[in-house]
Amino acid sequence: MIRRPTFRAALAVIGVSLLAACGSDSDGSSADTTTAPPAPVEALRYEANGGCQMMGPNCATYVVYTDGTVEIFRTGESAPAEVTGSIPEAEISAWLESVADLDVEALTAEVGPGTCNACVDGIDVKLTIGLDGGPVALDSTVTNFDPANPFFANLETLMADVTAVGELPIQQRG
Repeated sequence: MIRRPTFRAALAVIGVSLLAACGSDSDGSSADTTTAPPAPVEALRYEANGGCQMMGPNCATYVVYTDGTVEIFRTGESAPAEVTGSIPEAEISAWLESVADLDVEALTAEVGPGTCNACVDGIDVKLTIGLDGGPVALDSTVTNFDPANPFFANLETLMADVTAVGELPIQQRG
């Protein structure tokens, strides 16, 4: 036969043990101790425009996220990405680290002013880099994207891997 005071004491001990095992907040709900990894953010946007628009919307905008995900859109279009893929996360991390202290004014002074390649059926590029201090933008009509400069040489190397993810199918306006 169970005596009531002992039975109540046993229930109290079991209840406290369960609460301790599950964890509790002041409102009685259990605490979530897991932390989700941060969501990838846009690390680089490389937007081509100009001569690639001839006969259709065929200029590409490449968006690279911090986890290495690559999305390729048609420049100026609001449709979803037509091509997706990835590059190694370590590659985009290393590139972002190499440009973390980018001084746009000093870079522009070093490489000189850009030109309007699109004015003569060429292609111009708008580059946006997502840095910790906020996005940094470069435009090839303002800054010469000189491949002899180490910054632009590294950009070309990265973009070779990004563009290898895939190509937009050519569209012709009808």
